[in-house]
Amino acid sequence: MVRKEKSAAVAFVESAERVEWVELVLRDGRTLEGNVIRNPIRRTGTVVNAIQETRIDFKIDDVQAVRPVDDPRLTGLS
Repeated sequence: MVRKEKSAAVAFVESAERVEWVELVLRDGRTLEGNVIRNPIRRTGTVVNAIQETRIDFKIDDVQAVRPVDDPRLTGLS
């Protein structure tokens, strides 16, 4: 059995799935914030932003960086 190495983009998106709210930086310069859902078969993902009520699809290979950020839905709550 041949084992394929993960690309950096795949590793970024996998880590983003484990965090509530992330900032995703794409190669074209766009920055997206929200929750990440990944489709490993199609090698795509979706960023869902509940605050702005948006859902944006992206190709996993287009991911340049992922940064965890504070969830704005929880800001100000005690």
